[in-house]
Amino acid sequence: MTTDFYNLLLTDCALAAILLGLFWYVSRVSRGVRGIASWGLGHFFYSVGAAMLDGAATGLERAGSTTATAVVAATGGVLACGGLAVMTGAAIKFGQQRPLTRAEWMVVPGFVAMSLAAWLAGDAVDGQGAAMSVAELAMLAVVLWQLRGLDVPPLRVPARLVMLGCAVLAYLYGRDLLQALTGRYGPNDAWVNVDLSTWYLINFCMLMLASFRAAESLRQTAMLDPLTGTLNRRGLFARLDPELEQLTREAHLAVIALDLDHFKRVNDRYGHEIGDLVLQKLSDTIRGQTREHDVFARTGGEEFVIVVTGPDAPNAQHLAERIRQALATMRLDAPAPPVRVTASLGVAVSNRPMPLSMLMRGADEALYTAKRAGRDCVVTHSL
Repeated sequence: MTTDFYNLLLTDCALAAILLGLFWYVSRVSRGVRGIASWGLGHFFYSVGAAMLDGAATGLERAGSTTATAVVAATGGVLACGGLAVMTGAAIKFGQQRPLTRAEWMVVPGFVAMSLAAWLAGDAVDGQGAAMSVAELAMLAVVLWQLRGLDVPPLRVPARLVMLGCAVLAYLYGRDLLQALTGRYGPNDAWVNVDLSTWYLINFCMLMLASFRAAESLRQTAMLDPLTGTLNRRGLFARLDPELEQLTREAHLAVIALDLDHFKRVNDRYGHEIGDLVLQKLSDTIRGQTREHDVFARTGGEEFVIVVTGPDAPNAQHLAERIRQALATMRLDAPAPPVRVTASLGVAVSNRPMPLSMLMRGADEALYTAKRAGRDCVVTHSL
């Protein structure tokens, strides 16, 4: 092997360390997007392990140092297979955005066990090469399977490029596995540039995918109220925007404005922590009364809006009354004090096309009327 080959392996390890930092950074700003940091960590261990096996161990074997070859090859194989196992789990977490199941966690000891089995068998380079090739092919298959569902812009193009790169690597590692099984495992100088270049492409595209998902996560977070988990005012209009024109044209819109009665007294008597619990419980109660396509948002401290969509919009006052009754019987879970709250609600409906802004003004006016009428009631304005 040439010095250039060793330089390529060292460069690959250095790049893997830089990528680990980049993946870690993206994971820190992604606010809950799964699988980003673990991909970078797994790739780093895999790169170091593969360099030890393909570079150091192979060189020691050619130099005739049997003991050192076995130790370096086994260490590299364990690192590489362990890194590939972590990358496999990362692909599952990233593709499905969920934690790994107990069965999926078994990938890690399963991959490492293949390397340990090769070590115990006393087959240094060829055995570790076979174990790593099997782990590589299994990891690539999982990545291909998980990314197949990322078929919407802007995820589609980088996901398809990653899949293309995985197909190229699967061919190379399938060839390596065949050579390892026939006792001829060893790095191919002619293919190493293709191998490393393809990994550069895959990791670049994975960074793009992670960044796109991080940006989407930040955008979604910016549209949510952090206390109650409901939409905020910005999220309300963003949620309605794609279908607002059609809903307006069909007069399938109604607005319910809700305000807790004397909420300041709750905060003054029980403290803001209990007040926050009341708002959270209120949000859960309202969500239990609304339909999936109704839009619920917190627009102020104790002020909420429900936009009723669809053919049932003209009957929004019935929904408002159900919400009022549910809130009147709502109680906090023990050991919190049994706080009782009521709400005033204003409803604006129309049987002809009308802008959402006008309906929201009408709902606010109806809400003020409800408060002047003694609170804990529903007032409807038909516009």
